[in-house]
Amino acid sequence: MMTASPDEGLLGRFGDERLNRVGRDFLAAMVSQRSVNIKRLGGSRSQEVRFGRFLHNEDVTVAAALAHAADEVGRRAAGRDVLVIQDTTEINYSRHANSKRGFGTVGNGEDIGLFLHPLLVVDAQTGGVLGLAGCQIMNRRRRSAIAAAKRPLAQKESRRWLEGARQAGRVLTAAASVTVVADRESDIYEEFAWRPDPVHLLTRAAQDRLLTDGRHLFEAARGFAEAARYMIDVPAKGARKARQAMVSLRFGEATLCRPRRSHNAKAPSTVTLRVVHVEEISPPRGEKAISWTLLTTHAVDSADDARRMVAYYRLRWIIEELNRTLKGQGMNVEKSQILKASVVKKLCVIALITAVRVIQLVRARDGGTRQKLSDGFEVDDQPLFEKLNSQLQGATDKQTNPHQHATLAWAAWIIGRLGGWTGYYKKPGPKIMHIGLTAFHAAKQGWRLAQT
Repeated sequence: MMTASPDEGLLGRFGDERLNRVGRDFLAAMVSQRSVNIKRLGGSRSQEVRFGRFLHNEDVTVAAALAHAADEVGRRAAGRDVLVIQDTTEINYSRHANSKRGFGTVGNGEDIGLFLHPLLVVDAQTGGVLGLAGCQIMNRRRRSAIAAAKRPLAQKESRRWLEGARQAGRVLTAAASVTVVADRESDIYEEFAWRPDPVHLLTRAAQDRLLTDGRHLFEAARGFAEAARYMIDVPAKGARKARQAMVSLRFGEATLCRPRRSHNAKAPSTVTLRVVHVEEISPPRGEKAISWTLLTTHAVDSADDARRMVAYYRLRWIIEELNRTLKGQGMNVEKSQILKASVVKKLCVIALITAVRVIQLVRARDGGTRQKLSDGFEVDDQPLFEKLNSQLQGATDKQTNPHQHATLAWAAWIIGRLGGWTGYYKKPGPKIMHIGLTAFHAAKQGWRLAQT
C-alpha cells in the first residue's frame, strides 16, 4: 500500500472524507504561506470559516497528527543511525493576554502561553532531517505548592526528557541505532539511570556531579589526557558571531554518584558514563571560550569516537533552526488569533510538522544530506518534478540542476527555482522555499487534474 505524502498525510486519515479534503487544503496553505493566521490562510470568508471549523473539530487531534508523523519518520529511519534531538521552546502569547482562554504561564511566570518539546529525527551520518518522532505540549495552568527540589520526578516537568527518550525508542525500532541528543537542561541523573534499551544518550553536562573517586565531574574531565586538537565551526547565537574555533579534545570514563537530594531511592546508587570534554584554545578577545562536557552512554575508546560524539552534539543546533522557523523567522505561530488553548495546541503541532518540512528542504539544498526524494515527497511526485526541472533549467551552468536525479537536493533545487531563486546569488532560504512550495502545490493540483 502506498504511504501518504507529506503534503496530504501529515495529520493521518480521518473517517470523514470532507475532513481529509479540508486538512489537505489547510496544510498546503500553511506550507505555502508561512503563516498560522486563519484569515490569511483562507483568503476568503468561506475558506476562513472552513479552516476554523477544521481546527475546532473534535476528530482533529494532536495525538492523531503526531502518531502519523511518528509512523512516517519510523519508516524513513529504517536501517539508519539516527539522532533524536529534543529541546523545549516557549510559545508566548503575552500580546493577546486579554483575549486568550485556557492558557497557563510561561518562563517568567507572568506571560501566558505554551511549551512545546519536539523530538526531531535526523540522520546521524549526514545531518539530513527525517521528521518528527513526537512532541510534548505543556500548559502550566497550576503551580505546585511543593518546591521542585522536593517533588519526585514523576511530578516534575523535567520528566519530559525521560519520556522523550522512551518515545524515541518506541517509534524508531527499525533504526540501526538511536541516540537522543539534548542540551544542559536534560542533565538529569535518572535519565541515565533509567534509559530505555537500546536507546543511547548524549547530553551536555550542567551539574558538576560527585564521582565515586571523590572528585567532581568537571575537574575530572579537564584532567583527561589531551587526545587531539582540531577546528570546529561555532554558529552564531545571540550576540556571539559565527566563527571557527580551535579546540582541545579529551575523553575518559566517570562513575557518577546518585545525588544526595534525590527523591528516587529506587535509582541505582551509581551510573558509569563516558565523558567527552571540548575546550576552545585562545578564543577571540572579548569572546567566552567554548567549553562543553558531554556525557554519553556510547562507548568512547578513541579520539575518533570522541570526535563523533562532538559531531553528534553539534547537530543539536538543527532544532534551533526548527524553533526559529516555527516562530519569528517562519510560521509566526505566536501571532495566532485563535482564542482557545485546546485549539492552539492543534495549530502549533501542525505548524511544527510544517516547519520540519521547510528546514528539511533548506538543509538538503546543497546535496550534503544525500537524501532520496522519498524522504520529503511521494514517489508519484517524481514525474511532475521531472517536467518542472526541464522547464526551469536555463542555458548557463548555474541554471542547470547540479544534483543527482530523484534526490531531495534535486527536488530542493526545483522548489527554490519555483520560489524565484535565479541560481546565481546565495542559496534559497526558508522564505524562498515557502514560495516555491506554493507554486509546487498549485502545479501538483493542475497535474492531478490533467492526469484524471
